[in-house]
Amino acid sequence: MLEVKGLRKVYRSGSREVEALRDLTFTVENGELVCLVGPSGCGKTTLLRCVSGLLDPTAGDVRVNGQAVDGPPKGMAVVFQEYGRSLFPWMTVRDNVELPLKQKKVDKKRRAELVAESLDAVGLSGSESAYPWQLSGGMQQRVAIARAVAYEPQTLLMDEPFAAVDAQTRADLEDLVRQLWKRLGVTILFVTHDIDESVYLGQRVVMLSSSPTVVQDELIIDLPAERDQLTTRAAPRFIELRTRVYEQIQAAKKNTGK
Repeated sequence: MLEVKGLRKVYRSGSREVEALRDLTFTVENGELVCLVGPSGCGKTTLLRCVSGLLDPTAGDVRVNGQAVDGPPKGMAVVFQEYGRSLFPWMTVRDNVELPLKQKKVDKKRRAELVAESLDAVGLSGSESAYPWQLSGGMQQRVAIARAVAYEPQTLLMDEPFAAVDAQTRADLEDLVRQLWKRLGVTILFVTHDIDESVYLGQRVVMLSSSPTVVQDELIIDLPAERDQLTTRAAPRFIELRTRVYEQIQAAKKNTGK
């Protein structure tokens, strides 16, 4: 579904150059949930912007369904960390979720169905007429997820979407993402700086080095498909896996600048 090959990104300002991504190569299979984790400032957001066609790479190749990415791909939706910026405060919840469907030229009846279904899926039925500023942070992020789901994407990119919410809300949203992933069969690339979150959510964790970024390691998450916040996180295998990811991230930090 998603192939990143030899991806490099250099930012230039006058005579100054900053190499953010050096040589990134990895794949995400159709229907897979893969988490990307790495040290702060390692270029995770830059990578996601290149994958989503919002930023042109300096070198390398990104392909979605075999097609080269040279702009936002059809069938791809993105959920950003800053939900407050991604929702229009003067529009109701319904209008925010419906907006991409209008741009997609979905007919009015189908738009209403998709909005209702997606809000129900994220537990926000009955909030259609509310405005984002009337909702809690966690509820606003659910609106952003509903908007992505309503678009009926084949691929969903999530850029540290729970970083700005409290721990309890974060746990609820993590479980929501796994529920939606299983129900919809969508391919998800989930970027996070939270090691425990990456192990809890993913089928596989791709660990990035410090900037300039390469793929440092990959880890198959062989936990049961059915997971919950209490028993999964307390399981010895979960602790083993998170320790392995943590060790790689610490190693990446020590190699900064090399």
